[in-house]
Amino acid sequence: MIGRPLARGTCNGEDLRGFMDTVESQTLHASERPASLRRGGPDLAGWPDGHRRAPRRIAMLSYHTCPLAAPGGKETGGMNVYVRELMRQLGRRGHLVDCYTRSQSHLVPHIPDTDLGPNVRVIHVAAGREAPLSKAEAWAAVDAFAAGVEAFVGAEALRYDLYHSHYWMSGRVAERLRARAPAPWVHMFHTLGAMKDRSLGEGAGAEIGPRRGVEQEIFDQADAIVAATPVDRRHMLESYRVDDARIETIPPGVDLSLFRPLGRARARANLGLPADHALLLFVGRPDPVKGLDTLLRAMALLVARDPSLRERSCLCVIGGDKDAEQRGRDAEMARIDALRASLGLDDMVAFMGPQDQDALVDYYNAAQVVVVPSRYESFGMVALEAMASGAPVIASDVGGLSTLVRDGRTGFLVPYGDPAALADALWPLLEDDALRDAMGAQGVAVAEAYGWPSIAGRVERLYERLWAGVPAGG
Repeated sequence: MIGRPLARGTCNGEDLRGFMDTVESQTLHASERPASLRRGGPDLAGWPDGHRRAPRRIAMLSYHTCPLAAPGGKETGGMNVYVRELMRQLGRRGHLVDCYTRSQSHLVPHIPDTDLGPNVRVIHVAAGREAPLSKAEAWAAVDAFAAGVEAFVGAEALRYDLYHSHYWMSGRVAERLRARAPAPWVHMFHTLGAMKDRSLGEGAGAEIGPRRGVEQEIFDQADAIVAATPVDRRHMLESYRVDDARIETIPPGVDLSLFRPLGRARARANLGLPADHALLLFVGRPDPVKGLDTLLRAMALLVARDPSLRERSCLCVIGGDKDAEQRGRDAEMARIDALRASLGLDDMVAFMGPQDQDALVDYYNAAQVVVVPSRYESFGMVALEAMASGAPVIASDVGGLSTLVRDGRTGFLVPYGDPAALADALWPLLEDDALRDAMGAQGVAVAEAYGWPSIAGRVERLYERLWAGVPAGG
């Protein structure tokens, strides 16, 4: 049931190099962009081709997590940012975008005011308890959610020109909606069940039973599948039956008006952090796949190498819960707390909880290095935001991180799950400010190719081909 709507307004190396060349060639250099497309943010009249396309009505489906939620919670992360920013950009281009997500609190308005612009709505649909659910509970409520969306669409007499679903559960909803009201269907998995199962490590559990089968159904039926990188595309082709002609490789974007270099001194002053400490930063939800345990073990190795690091460095963890009692109720955070204590790192690790995007940019700028030690990432939004902010990134050489982080230029790539290799990569960045600054500057230059206006334009062109009856990849 939904409350009364409010008014709107409220692979191989060659493959990877070719992909990066494509990203960069399809993005205007900053000096060549219209003034409205530079870091201050675009307006509709200033788009590069000077056009105003006919508006379309798009249903964005983000069933299991709300795009308005702050990243770093148990079920929030890069996907939330992706969906939110894509909607914002499509709305700026004149399209009417409704995002349907499951209501997780009766205290949140079912159609809240947002800052996404007058053409965008986020619609919370009640399905199951209005509270955070486990994945198994969320899957059990999918049909109730789809029915709630159908009821809302019928009550408002809406007709959508396209469905764009995110994550496997939303794909099941899109399948049902399209059966009742046909329109092109685009899907982005963000993560694949096959790859998550392959990356299982300490503390991780296998994905719930139906996931792989539902993902195959989506590959069979969606008109287009968006892969974040050539590696993501390759994983799809290796793990599922899929027509590669329907896979479109389009990376996520980054808000270059927000994530930008501010200067380390200014950022640390904003956060009240000491100017002389070496700050390591981890940003991610509490999930074994994120590899925080590997980073803690690497820190212990660094302290053993140089005990003075205990007094002049710290690790800041964005995500999870900052309250120790609450962390103890989450199995993964309890495991991380116990590991931190066993390694003697209690006084070196600060849990800050989820942070909104405006705060994150200060943390990225304040950091000596941002560490992304994941066992699996289809893309790596944290790494891109950090690079845009001028921070070097040390990341696992897996998935999309392998295409994004330029080893030896914007940071370092290391084998996942290898604390010794991670410690060796961290050491020079903790000791050499000039190296840190040089890698940070290179990261800013790379991130320029991923500005959201350009990336959203590529998504829009995929939509237009489907509206014109041209298959994805055509």
